[in-house]
Amino acid sequence: MNEPEKQRDDVRSESRLRWVMVGIVGGAMLLYFIVSVFRVPLQADTYTNSYSTSPGGHTALIELLRKSGREVTPGKAHLDLPAYDYDRTDTLAMLEPGMQYVDHFEEEFKALFEGARGENTSIVIAFPKRHYSLMEAEEGGDIVLEEELVGIPEVQGILGSTGFERWLNIQRDTTTPDIVWAADNTPAAPTEVRFKPKDFVQVFKVDSSYLSGAFDVMAATQAGDPVILRYRANRSATVGGVLLVSDPDLLTNRFIAEPGAAEIATRLFALTPQKGTVLIDEDLHGFSTEASLEYLAVTPPGLWVSLSVSLLLLIFAWRQATVLRPRAAEPQDRRARKFSIDGLARMMERAGEHDAAHRRIVKRSRLVLGGGRTEVQGAGMTGTRSIQKGKTGRITRIQGGTSEERLINAARKVAYQKRTGETEHNDLSFD
Repeated sequence: MNEPEKQRDDVRSESRLRWVMVGIVGGAMLLYFIVSVFRVPLQADTYTNSYSTSPGGHTALIELLRKSGREVTPGKAHLDLPAYDYDRTDTLAMLEPGMQYVDHFEEEFKALFEGARGENTSIVIAFPKRHYSLMEAEEGGDIVLEEELVGIPEVQGILGSTGFERWLNIQRDTTTPDIVWAADNTPAAPTEVRFKPKDFVQVFKVDSSYLSGAFDVMAATQAGDPVILRYRANRSATVGGVLLVSDPDLLTNRFIAEPGAAEIATRLFALTPQKGTVLIDEDLHGFSTEASLEYLAVTPPGLWVSLSVSLLLLIFAWRQATVLRPRAAEPQDRRARKFSIDGLARMMERAGEHDAAHRRIVKRSRLVLGGGRTEVQGAGMTGTRSIQKGKTGRITRIQGGTSEERLINAARKVAYQKRTGETEHNDLSFD
């Protein structure tokens, strides 16, 4: 294979490489958009948090506790086990945590209840029952929510993450029985309190052999199914433990004003240490989770920024592949330009226009050949002398007594480059 064919193969190979690079960039951007669209971020507002005034929110419960003299702090940032300090122990309250957030904080959530089952502490967990999502936003800032029931498998999954699933199950009683906090000899329940639910009741199903050992039934339906249970690692502790609420309607804005609901909620928190702070955790409602930047980048208005950046990248890649000259072709082009310069010099020399010829060749050399540090030697009528450079690095003098001699010196330089393949040369400008 001759030299031009090898060079053409090099050019084609480099062109293919550049187009492969364009394909990789385009494919990566397409894959990014596809993955990002289906990677939906965790919902930041579940409308069941302690800040929400929606039907499923818990602002009314917070006000009720504060009116009873309790210190309440919503928005706790970490799932930490409250250290036991008798009646000054803090209480961690998790009100209807979402399954997606329980999964997101799976390690912390499981470690929390593993510690709670082995040592004294104070925790309240109300399992979810209803889910709310934004249907539309009306003028004036009002919003319309859509209510959906949380599936039993999801509720059971959260119960499983607590570690209590070895003793408990959660089911739904569609006969709408009353929830009763029975009278006993404890200060928390001097009289019986009843709450009549509007629809089905979410209840615990528990192995009766554990009722007298691990759990205390604080409230139950008329059929005897527990709705509120207390688990204590140390049976001698009079306050605290883990309080489990199967039906959260008792604590929501929607039902807490119904007869008996507020009284049962008050009695529930009366079982927690009264001098400790009630810490309402919001990690499990999405207030501490990271937003999905990928999803935001492919949904308006972030989509317009992403498309603009992608277009710029594609234009850049296209220019790299089609506009820029492959490097393999450059040496061949440079040699071709040397021959054309040499040929021009010879033509002008034959025409007798020596002065115009050497100026023309010098000008073209500066435009098409690279700069360098090579010293140019010239043979004049009076001997061989060198081109001199000033402080600026530009040639300030080229030797030769006549225009013909200066032309010969310049032509010799071009001929030398053609013969050796050298691509560097000095600036051939002269006074």
